[in-house]
Amino acid sequence: MGSINAFEEDKAGVLADLRKGHFDHVEVASRVTEARFFRYLLDQGDLKQLAASYPTPREKEEVPLWLYLASQLTLRLHGQQAYASLPYVLHCGGLRDALGPGQVRLSEAEGRRRLRCEGYNEKNVYERTTPCDQDFVRKLARDTEPSALVAWYGEYVARYLRDLGAFDEEGIFLVDGSYLFVPDNERYEGSSMLRFDAHNHPLSKTEFEALSASERDRTRWRRCYRSVFLLHLGRDSYPFGGLAVLSGKDSELPQLGLLVDRFVGAVGEGVMKMVIVDRGFIDGATISRLKTEHGVDTLVPLKKGMLDLADAKTLAEADGRAWAVWHPPAPTAASEPPERPDSVRKRERARQETLRQRKREQAAPAVLERVELKAIRDMGLWETLDVPIQVVLMREHYSDGRVNEWSLATTNQELSPLEVRTRYLTRTSIEERHRHLKCFWDLTAFRSRAFSLVTAQVTFVLLAYSLLQVFLARLERGDLNDMVRDRLLGELGFEDDKVVLYSRNRVAYLTPLEHQRELLTLSEGARRRVLARTEQLQERMVPGSGPHPPRPGA
Repeated sequence: MGSINAFEEDKAGVLADLRKGHFDHVEVASRVTEARFFRYLLDQGDLKQLAASYPTPREKEEVPLWLYLASQLTLRLHGQQAYASLPYVLHCGGLRDALGPGQVRLSEAEGRRRLRCEGYNEKNVYERTTPCDQDFVRKLARDTEPSALVAWYGEYVARYLRDLGAFDEEGIFLVDGSYLFVPDNERYEGSSMLRFDAHNHPLSKTEFEALSASERDRTRWRRCYRSVFLLHLGRDSYPFGGLAVLSGKDSELPQLGLLVDRFVGAVGEGVMKMVIVDRGFIDGATISRLKTEHGVDTLVPLKKGMLDLADAKTLAEADGRAWAVWHPPAPTAASEPPERPDSVRKRERARQETLRQRKREQAAPAVLERVELKAIRDMGLWETLDVPIQVVLMREHYSDGRVNEWSLATTNQELSPLEVRTRYLTRTSIEERHRHLKCFWDLTAFRSRAFSLVTAQVTFVLLAYSLLQVFLARLERGDLNDMVRDRLLGELGFEDDKVVLYSRNRVAYLTPLEHQRELLTLSEGARRRVLARTEQLQERMVPGSGPHPPRPGA
């Protein structure tokens, strides 16, 4: 049996060697492609099985529904919400290669390269440039009933994601609402006009009247829809397990029970163990039912004005138990940067000195020094709450003397106060996902005023985002899941080749620009050593001089 060499991915170490003029081998490798993503869905992921459950309004299927789903996904991956973009996306996207040469081929005609597609029916008179017409995709999305589409996602897509291994054993999910703003056009079906403050929080009439004159000037009326998302908080992926798209004036409160009921009914009990929500979802009857019927615990912050919260504070002072104290960890010292050219280090020293000077001129921001915690168990906060609940009271002490008091409630009686706090703070993840979807996935770039197409856009953006999360986790590239869409497409597109650099059983993956920058900033001695090693490798690859050099250690 031959020897096996393991290569550790160590970018910093390999670059440090390169800057000294040392490396063992270099090659070009393609890490991830969009074509592989679609091949994964069509083969291992069995997208055709998911398509069979789609709530199509058509009695006759002339174009496969899996092609419709794939077309929707490739549009979202490329940030295109207009269906007229489909021919252009298909021409340059990975779906073209995933469909294979039997369906799509390139031909030279009149001096131009053009796509020639076979299609899936015999109705076309002219040559096809796409496997299905853009009007087919648009009209099918428009005619699909919005409520049926949302139910399909919460049931069949959730089961599909479960079968792909999207949900881990911790079973932590987040439910949160968000407003989707549209232009001020009353023809947006089902939209509402609401007054929002400067932070895009809706204001009731009473809240608006309580504002000062300057604060009122910063408010504005905006037309919007309302959405509610069910997000899984995984170790290295964040797939969505359900959604709802509502009118802006509709209440988000009933959606908590509906989303959890639909999800648990689709994937079975035990997948969802805890759901984290905000104050807008406080409802004793729903929280009780989720615990008793599905075994799902709820974690929610309490409102300051609640009478039962005052009772919890009274019990905390009267029970005689000491408050637990938690200190945030000290900031870790910055690691030493790898060796750099003198000119680069000089600029960095000047930049750091400028930053220190600015900090000295500004008032030091208040930092969290310690947190006092105490748990009051087996409380019954509301008359409609039929299960015991644990209330965790917290007092956050800051360096400027300020003390911030707030509290959390959960139906899980086994978590320690610090575990309850730590788990709730993961709720910021959904805010980051909202930012990704709205800013980088064009979630709210609605091109149509039809409510069915608005719902279709939100649904398929979430589906594309979730499937991509699962795909990257399967490839052990979970590090890409926090990237914005444009940078992610740079990894998934056809020009995602990486320069693979080897040194002393370590490997680094560099973009062509990173590799070029490193070479151009080498010192003269290091440059000569790199040139000599490159010429040595090149001689081995000249035709007739023997086999190409294997990877180091092979």
